[in-house]
Amino acid sequence: MTIDRALSGDPFRIDQILCREAARGYSGFKSLHTVEPWSDLPLLSQFVFKTLFISVCQQFNWDFLQNAMAQWLLPAPEAKLLQLEGVRSPEIARLLKGYSKPERIRAQQRARMLRETAGRLRQLLNDGVLQQLVETRTLAGPQGFYAVIRSIPAFAEDPLEKKVRVLAHDLFREGIIRFSDPENLKPAIEYHILRIYLRSGRVYPINDAVREALRQPTLNPRGRMVKLLRQRVEEAMNLTSLYSGLDIATLNYLEWQIGRSICIPDPPALCLDPPHHELPPDVNEICKTACSLSTFCRAHTQPNYGWFHEPQFQKAIY
Repeated sequence: MTIDRALSGDPFRIDQILCREAARGYSGFKSLHTVEPWSDLPLLSQFVFKTLFISVCQQFNWDFLQNAMAQWLLPAPEAKLLQLEGVRSPEIARLLKGYSKPERIRAQQRARMLRETAGRLRQLLNDGVLQQLVETRTLAGPQGFYAVIRSIPAFAEDPLEKKVRVLAHDLFREGIIRFSDPENLKPAIEYHILRIYLRSGRVYPINDAVREALRQPTLNPRGRMVKLLRQRVEEAMNLTSLYSGLDIATLNYLEWQIGRSICIPDPPALCLDPPHHELPPDVNEICKTACSLSTFCRAHTQPNYGWFHEPQFQKAIY
């Protein structure tokens, strides 16, 4: 069967047993509270900062970008919204100078997204909408967080709402907004998450053509394959959350850290030797001697399974 024919249906399946195994490995995990440079700012300032930062955070090191933007925008990011509406690519290039992968800076794209986000945030702030969100703390509904944040262009491009959900997770985990309906938190599926679900076998392709496509890193995957894979991984994460008892925001954070530090894009030699200096202390607790997925991970335990590469989709939604 050709890959085009395979993608006319759904070539991915979920292994519920392995979702249970992953949940067992996460037993007892507790996300540690950390004090950040913005932690003591008014909630509205923290909300604005996080929204600006996440609006331009795609295919870039999270810590590098967040720290750079904190130095630039704090302590009063809301006071800089009008200035940010005029930001240009040279300013972004200077801000991110020294990044180890300069081809990913994409200053023109990030400047445009930041301008659009700042303009919409200023409108929402002036209309009292942001203050209302901080006070009502609801995710769902026509006036809830999801609906409001989707009105910001940088958050609206992805039908699976990766940035919208990442923002919700970060606000919730850091205690900036303790949503009154946390059951409505949804998985934020990006490339690190795709990689560990594929390699662990919790989500797996059933077609040879799709398997081969995922074993070869490519910058031009079929959009439908990426969408179908993300949908299946979202379902598998919901199952893992159910079995583990971890809320989606905490589980997403944990698996993202494992994906970006242990289960790295190249076939890793880190499964039994996690890079403890790169892992947050809370993740280190469950990966002291090995990746917590290593006891059942198909890529690690089954030589014939092979190493899958997440599709590298060069778009701002991913």
